[in-house]
Amino acid sequence: MKKTAYFFLCSLLALASCTNSSTNQSAYFLSPEAGTSVSVGDEVKLQLRFPDGKSADSVVYFVDDVRFSAVKDSQLVVFSTTTAKIGSRLFTAKVYSGGEAEELSTNVLIKPAQAPEQFSYKVVGTFAHDTSSYTQGLEFNDGMLYESDGEYGSSSLRKVDLKTGKVLKKQDLANEVFAEGLSILGDKLVQLTWQENVGLVYNKNSFVLQGQFPYQNSREGWGLCNNGERFYKSDGTNQIYLLNKDTYQEEGFIEVYNNQGPVDQLNELEFIDGKIYANVYQTDKIVIIDPKTGAVTGEIDLSGILQPKDRYANTDVLNGIAYDSAGKKLYVTGKNWAKLFQIILVKN
Repeated sequence: MKKTAYFFLCSLLALASCTNSSTNQSAYFLSPEAGTSVSVGDEVKLQLRFPDGKSADSVVYFVDDVRFSAVKDSQLVVFSTTTAKIGSRLFTAKVYSGGEAEELSTNVLIKPAQAPEQFSYKVVGTFAHDTSSYTQGLEFNDGMLYESDGEYGSSSLRKVDLKTGKVLKKQDLANEVFAEGLSILGDKLVQLTWQENVGLVYNKNSFVLQGQFPYQNSREGWGLCNNGERFYKSDGTNQIYLLNKDTYQEEGFIEVYNNQGPVDQLNELEFIDGKIYANVYQTDKIVIIDPKTGAVTGEIDLSGILQPKDRYANTDVLNGIAYDSAGKKLYVTGKNWAKLFQIILVKN
């Protein structure tokens, strides 16, 4: 009885297998398999497989909705990643046959080919920093520091004397607001909030609130910087959003990867000599990002910069990057740190 049942079950499975094979009338990507990982500079070979007796009049290929090739039938297509954007790219084949169109898709992960350059640091200046400031954003402008101080119930916007650490001007935020990243463009201070889904725009000199803007696809507010042409906003993921400098509307994003994979937890940002410098939350690391591609080109290890004697009960993690572009001076600090440091980078 058991042998008969077993034979009957096997027969059903075999029949089901044959039925699935013969009724699969759709074309599919023979290459590449979904989720294939390549490095910048590699070729992606795309080819479709059609069921027996089926063909196509033409096939048009797209990457992220941008057309790059058109062929007949299942002809092999080669896509060069030399100038491609880093991250997960969607490849689509639009198949035309007999007056009808069908779309097929697959995705490929493109990572940087080179490992990031490694840097350590040398401290060349040490300054006092207010230990009550939970630093979320830091800017150098006209010889002064501007700081966004976070946490619910104590968030503020500050103007600080670099040499003494004295707070010269302070604007407290509502208790239900958690302040985050900060960036200066012209006479405007732009400050993010964490989960309140709104950015705040102040007059730089008076600290008078002039307006606000909603977030869009970015899920939270973390870090903010600008290059004079647009703002760059992080939200804790490996994505950095590009914001219009006048309307603050999101106009796209880059995905941040090193040669091993995505780099997330991107926190405070600073735009320095054509690159984005980003604190990686809860680490002693700053990553250097190419804003055009999202590739991490460098990593700065700031381990040990704050000595044990300068750590207190409320001392938290490294966060805060400011740059004096005229003097070529780089400053770093952390949340509730007692010190702010001027450093120079040392290539390992």
